[in-house]
Amino acid sequence: MEFLSKDFNASNGSYPVNLVLQSREAALAGYNAAKSGNFIRADLPFDPTGDFHEYRIDYLPGRVFFYADGEALAEMTGSAVPSSLGHLILQHWSNGNKYWSGGPPSEDATLEVRYVKAYFNSSVAQGQQGWESRCRDPTAANAVCVIPDVTRSNSSAAGWFFTDHGNMTVNQTTSEESAASRLARAGWLSTWSTLGLLWVIMGGLAVAS
Repeated sequence: MEFLSKDFNASNGSYPVNLVLQSREAALAGYNAAKSGNFIRADLPFDPTGDFHEYRIDYLPGRVFFYADGEALAEMTGSAVPSSLGHLILQHWSNGNKYWSGGPPSEDATLEVRYVKAYFNSSVAQGQQGWESRCRDPTAANAVCVIPDVTRSNSSAAGWFFTDHGNMTVNQTTSEESAASRLARAGWLSTWSTLGLLWVIMGGLAVAS
């Protein structure tokens, strides 16, 4: 997901986000994914500079789904969908390019990230059996069947983490590192993507320059 604050237009309520799958085709086009067929410009249904919002990527074999505050933005399929290990990277930058970056910034711009969550479905039999045993009755108090969604009307799940609930992490692979260490070792998170679904959630506040 790429946010170009120069493209935000508060006067007409236009706040686009670029959804991109970088690929060999994009590299051959000078890393211009817009020419590769793996680029979608979607309009956000809110002003991303006004408050925290949740941006989500569901990465499954052969397809990637993009969401904002629980609302589907787009789906991408095809050979550009990653099939090998990668990294989870958050960047905030401007290189001064007059086309892509809109030239050198005329004033400071900031990005504030509230949290990053990454979930994966394991193909390990013990983990599968543990999940099935906890989700026989979705209405049970200790049932763990779904990851709670953050929506525009209900953001209460934003501060919800599985690691805060001991009964929900039996047989689950979790990291004992601090949040800061996990971010510093973001590449570790992505190594699990080959096992199934990788669900990455980011909540942030972007202030346009």
